[in-house]
Amino acid sequence: ADWYRQRPASEYTLQLLGTRSRQAASDFVGRHAGVRDIGFFETRHEGQPWFVVTQGAYATRQQAQQGIANLPEPLRNQKPWPRSMASIQQSLP
Repeated sequence: ADWYRQRPASEYTLQLLGTRSRQAASDFVGRHAGVRDIGFFETRHEGQPWFVVTQGAYATRQQAQQGIANLPEPLRNQKPWPRSMASIQQSLP
């Protein structure tokens, strides 16, 4: 979570996965360890732990959108979407 807290709130990342399972998030990151800046953080969703996997740090939403094309096909198939660092920072406990 520190990495996300330290990023400028104006940046964007690509959200790849959300899951209730820390192990599933960790395994997903492990399977894609060769991808730059892939990681996950824990937040809460509907009062339960929620683990969100993201990739990258992009200066603008448009750059994040363009970054999707550079992801390996299995990650593009996850239908990633840009998410602001501000929204992530607000969601961190």
